[in-house]
Amino acid sequence: MLRAVLRSAVRRSLQEVRHVRPDPPGRARGVVADLYERVERDFGVLAPPVAMLSPAPECAAATWTALRESLLVPGRTSRADREAVATAVSRGNACPYCVEVHGSTLGSLGGGADAGAAAPYPGALVSAGPTERAELGAVALTFEHINRLVNVFLPDSPLPAFAPKPLREPLRRATGAVIATRPGPPPAPDTSLELLPDAARRAPVPEDLLWASGDPRVLRVLTGVAAAVDAAGARTLTHAVRALLRNHLRGHGTAPDGVSRAWVEEPIGALAPHERPLGRLVLLTARASFQVGDDTVAECRRAGADDADLVRAVSWAAMTAARQTVAATFSPRTETNQGNQT
Repeated sequence: MLRAVLRSAVRRSLQEVRHVRPDPPGRARGVVADLYERVERDFGVLAPPVAMLSPAPECAAATWTALRESLLVPGRTSRADREAVATAVSRGNACPYCVEVHGSTLGSLGGGADAGAAAPYPGALVSAGPTERAELGAVALTFEHINRLVNVFLPDSPLPAFAPKPLREPLRRATGAVIATRPGPPPAPDTSLELLPDAARRAPVPEDLLWASGDPRVLRVLTGVAAAVDAAGARTLTHAVRALLRNHLRGHGTAPDGVSRAWVEEPIGALAPHERPLGRLVLLTARASFQVGDDTVAECRRAGADDADLVRAVSWAAMTAARQTVAATFSPRTETNQGNQT
């Protein structure tokens, strides 16, 4: 009963997605309907960070593949260890939505409400064995990606704004329990890979993901996900915009540059005028996703971007920053030698 109530509430929360309109669960068709069914079955609820990307189904599928295969499929590390990394990464990226969801899930697994704050990330990744490093690094990369998406498209809390204050904590705990205690056998590995394009599944391993070589399955998943998101970005963003972001991140890193957005104007000045709105969006997404505002999106709309373009641009920028951030955790040299430069 509780699971059904929460599923319904989470479905309704898709009305709070900002900037784009995801496919409503009751009216989704084809690949999106199939994706929604898979997410609810394996995650417990229709995760808004996946469903909100449905205007570009290839991005939603790639994000779900990364989330499912890194967080839910059993491996050598425990689910609690993975949720602790997810929570710690989300805290570092100032993503209160993901902190609330995965901190509550971690608490349901016995980790304690504040365990993510004390999680030894990123030190634990560097000192772990090869298999554990691949598994936990995959979780870190997934949430470096998802946190940026969520900061752009979702509110600060997964709970509806109208929920009375006395009920918010019980609802938070209940949501964490539903996500943590999936009924039935554990999810089988790799089944979500069939959602990725054939070309992505056959893509060569980029150098910046070689830190995951300790687990060939994880490396294969991340390679496919990265290739799918790269292809999605290339559908919407010009070569000049993609090159600008990569070069900027190599020189400046992925951390925010203060509270002002003024820093973004100088680099996008190198772009043609019609490229600057999406150039501004990808730079902000990569380094300061919480600074993407209505005005940023409105400029992209005026330049001709639709919902699918916005999802592809934000997904690509978030993944590009996530890959650089995690690769640099294992080897600072990879920050200046990221793969897949097309």
